[in-house]
Formats: sequence, C-alpha cells, structure tokens
Amino acid sequence: MAYLLVITFRAWLIEIPVAALSFFVLMDRVYAPRVGVLMAHQIAMSARIAYVLVFAYFIAYFARNYTPTRLLLAGAFWMGLWLVFEWGGSLLIGRPVHEILIGWHVERGYMWPYVLLTYLLAPLLAGWTLHPSRSHRVV
Repeated sequence: MAYLLVITFRAWLIEIPVAALSFFVLMDRVYAPRVGVLMAHQIAMSARIAYVLVFAYFIAYFARNYTPTRLLLAGAFWMGLWLVFEWGGSLLIGRPVHEILIGWHVERGYMWPYVLLTYLLAPLLAGWTLHPSRSHRVV
C-alpha cells in the first residue's frame, strides 16, 4: 500500500506544473479572453479530467500489485492532496473563501467537484482497465 501511495504522490508532484500551466496560462490568458471565464473554466477542467485519467493509468501501471480497495484509497489520497493544496495555498495567499468556492458551483456550470471525483475514481478505473481480472478482489 505504501508503494502505491508513493507513486500517487509522485504523480501529484509531476502534475502540479501541468495544472499550473493549464490554469494560469491556458485558462486565464488564452481561453478566458476568447470565450469568457465560465467557458474557459469548462475547457480547462475538461482537459484536466482527461489528463488525470492519463496520470491514473501510469499510477496503476507502475503500482503493478494492487487491489480495487487500494486504488480507491490512492484516489482518495490524490484527491486529498489537491484539496489541501488548493485550500491551503489559497488561504495562505489571502484569497477569500468566496473566491475559492466559485469553482464548486456546478449549478452555475463550474466543474471542480467533477474534477475531484475524477481524482477519487481514476486510479480504480485505470486499474480495472489494465487488469479487469483484479476488479473483483476487494482485499
């Protein structure tokens, strides 16, 4: 289990600059001026969901020995890392809570909760895709 979490942590570290590029460069400077803030968010979060699935594939691939339960725990760990990073970093730089919560409003078209759900489930989905025969083992 520890090895799987180390791989997940490494994937998260590698993903940080990718997410920063996606958010600060593509979403803010490329998409938003052309299509507006909400559509830019939707494009960036859709792309993020796609590349999270790719990262999850590599997590499952390098972990090799895993069970569905362990992959789900790895997904919870990955999601938790992003929540701590996003909330901790935002609060540390003095960003108001109402600004942090903007992306949580799915009723307004924002997609952050879907991204978090992807972090949670992506390792499990990737593991099932790589080795469908392991999908029935729970321990």
